[in-house]
Amino acid sequence: MDLEPLLYYTFLVGGEILAISALLHMIATRRSPSSMIAWMLAIFVFPYIAVPFYFLFGHRKLIKRYQKFTFSLKPIETRTEAKTHPVEKLLVNDGIPPATENNRLEIISSPSHLYDTLSNSIKYAEHSIDICVYQLEYDKTTEKLIDALGKRASEGVRVRLLLDSIGSVKLYLLRSPLKELERCGAEVRFFMPFLSLPFRNFINLRNHRKIYLFDDTKVLTGGMNLSEAYLSRTPEKVVYEDFLCSIEGEASHFYAQIFAMDWAFAANSEPQLAPPPKGDFGSASIQVIPSGPDTPTEALVEALLSLIYTASSHIRIATPYFVPNEEFMQALVIALHRDVKVTVIVPEHSDHKISDIGRGSYLRELHSKGGDILLHRGKVLHAKAILFDDSCASIGSVNFDNRSLYYNFEAVSFLYSNHEIANVRRWIDSIASNSVPYTPAENIIVSHTENFMRILSPLV
Repeated sequence: MDLEPLLYYTFLVGGEILAISALLHMIATRRSPSSMIAWMLAIFVFPYIAVPFYFLFGHRKLIKRYQKFTFSLKPIETRTEAKTHPVEKLLVNDGIPPATENNRLEIISSPSHLYDTLSNSIKYAEHSIDICVYQLEYDKTTEKLIDALGKRASEGVRVRLLLDSIGSVKLYLLRSPLKELERCGAEVRFFMPFLSLPFRNFINLRNHRKIYLFDDTKVLTGGMNLSEAYLSRTPEKVVYEDFLCSIEGEASHFYAQIFAMDWAFAANSEPQLAPPPKGDFGSASIQVIPSGPDTPTEALVEALLSLIYTASSHIRIATPYFVPNEEFMQALVIALHRDVKVTVIVPEHSDHKISDIGRGSYLRELHSKGGDILLHRGKVLHAKAILFDDSCASIGSVNFDNRSLYYNFEAVSFLYSNHEIANVRRWIDSIASNSVPYTPAENIIVSHTENFMRILSPLV
């Protein structure tokens, strides 16, 4: 019996079965049309590679049986009634607690200032230090911070360090730099460890939140990871242009809740929540919004879309990666047609070449519709901030791309108070001043490659 035809038809039928099973799963989980098209294209071309990748990487939400508790933020009783912005009402209806006004917020963008702030916050913490970060690189800069954490743990301060197992893969695979920290009494956990039951842990879903919490009262948050590329005192070693926001007050309690639930998920325990902070901190109006596979609603996506559709004068977006889906692109194009000025600031070259190629068709389309596209020169822009009409500003860990908006665990703050919004505007102005206008590629090969990458962008 000739085995070649049998093997051929077995291979062919096997590929069809794999493709159909993936398609049925997409329909059952109500995937977006653009996502389905991208996956089906990949499956059609490489069925025996794409299908396993789909079932390993294609999930957007955690399966309930793997969650011991429902992720939700508990509101707090506040002594002041925050000014109501239309998007705040939308978020409240989506289960997000309303904004609080008893806060103080400072934007810190200088690497040396950031290092000093982190170092002093560790040094003077009285009860607890909780850190959740996507990427921790062990180098000369972070070695000192880790030593400082170990010292505080040995002095009786509760120290917990939560790292993403993909973002901090070197420390996940080679944990010796963290052993002394654990011997001092600190606790270290890795979020969704990919070597532990990978088919159950959905390694595509990563914790991209940055939360540096001290005594459940002060939090540093934004887009900054922990390495000398962000924090070095030697300017030549600093690679990224980024910032952290220092928040003291009632808003920090919501970051404490997010950390508590992330920690409980990683430690397979129940979340333990501290009481809200007491005292007079300031007048910053802040609403904290988590997003990701653990949240029951798409509150952040709905809020951003609403803000784009209702903006009346300008939208300014600073992001390292600009690879949105068609829903967001349509909203931005409609804003331009309504004579809203749309400005997008991205790095001239980011640290992800695929993202740079993937953004091309989106930037070209916005540019053709009258949008202002600026390419930031110098250090790689890694910070994330969006300004809407000088009435609301978004800052945090979320990038303006499909992965960050729909797959990653993220946390952002919406700012509604004039002083804080003005500070974000000044920071964006400083970034724009070191940028050059975007010029679309005229090379037909480049433009066609960018267009093809747009089809695959839901997978990036």
